[in-house]
Amino acid sequence: MMTINNPVIPCVTSLPGGCLQVGSLIIIHGQPTFNSNRFSINLVHQGNMHCIFHFDARFDQGQVVRNTNFPSSTWGQEERSTLLFARNKPFFMEIRCLQDRFMVAIDGNHYCEYSHRVSYSQANTLQITGDVQVSMIEFKSTNTYPTFPSGNRLNVTNPPIPFASLINGPLAVGNEIQVHGQVKPYPNRFQINLQQGCQTYPSPTIAFHFNPRYEGGNRVIVMNSLLGGQWGSEQRIATGRHLAPGTTFVLSIKRQAYNFAILVNGTRIANYAHRIGADIIDSVSIDGDVIVNKVVAI
Repeated sequence: MMTINNPVIPCVTSLPGGCLQVGSLIIIHGQPTFNSNRFSINLVHQGNMHCIFHFDARFDQGQVVRNTNFPSSTWGQEERSTLLFARNKPFFMEIRCLQDRFMVAIDGNHYCEYSHRVSYSQANTLQITGDVQVSMIEFKSTNTYPTFPSGNRLNVTNPPIPFASLINGPLAVGNEIQVHGQVKPYPNRFQINLQQGCQTYPSPTIAFHFNPRYEGGNRVIVMNSLLGGQWGSEQRIATGRHLAPGTTFVLSIKRQAYNFAILVNGTRIANYAHRIGADIIDSVSIDGDVIVNKVVAI
């Protein structure tokens, strides 16, 4: 592990070990300037300045552009996605190198992937330029992704979906996770997981999986647990009027001594007996056809 504090921008620094490797993780703690127009984070070959991975945040276009500059000094086809950074607001960005692609997370949530167009091992230098301040750069080798900064107990509003975050404290007996949201008008399914670790790879242990399904008009809630990559037997209940398409809801998952109590808008709809020790739970993840207004650990 290597750390660089408060680098001067533009920043050019060699990668540990001489080049990028599978499992390499680069973490950047930064903040766009109050009048930021653009900033770039690049993995390059210092010898010929060939850019293996170009990540360009463009406030003037409201997009992030990703690309590769080939040895012939020509750019490839751009990949674009919506800009999630905000001017003058701190961010926590991770770039992880896999065998076939880069994976990028912003503020603890997976943001995008970028398939290698040339060998990742050609990258030997990190370059940061533009309208951004950087407080720290970390170089690590890890088997998990994303990782997360420490913080206060979970309390977020309007998170993007998919969402995953540490609870930042134990989910003890009497504690609960509340999700305030709305089922989309024409849903297929969504899921809320209480789990150990909030990475997407490798698969975490899921102590409680809550999965409303609407396919084909058959409305059912499936509850389960995932241990060692294997699902257990499903527990099913009817969705009911509380989680009908288009409806708003407050879902509470309360940890009790021997089970989870699941309440929707104050009405208990199910109990789910602990199959895995609930003390392992340190994270919550949400995905699917749902709009989330708030997630809070109480």
